[in-house]
Amino acid sequence: MTASRERSTTAAGGDERPPLLAAGDHGKGEFRCVDCGHTVTICRELQPCQMCGCESWEAVAWSPFGRALETSAAETHFHH
Repeated sequence: MTASRERSTTAAGGDERPPLLAAGDHGKGEFRCVDCGHTVTICRELQPCQMCGCESWEAVAWSPFGRALETSAAETHFHH
């Protein structure tokens, strides 16, 4: 599947989805493969997905501490 540059899509519920990027576009941040869900964090040209070969990516809301906070919350929930 190949996405056009800066194409936005609308989800079934009418919510605006982030624009899709294609392999070859420059990206900075975290991106999810639209076919298999594999994520990459980059600051360079997007490549085809290493897991499935798909060339379409969508931006993921990213923060430098996002995964650490998720892990911390999961551990706290597990220990209580």
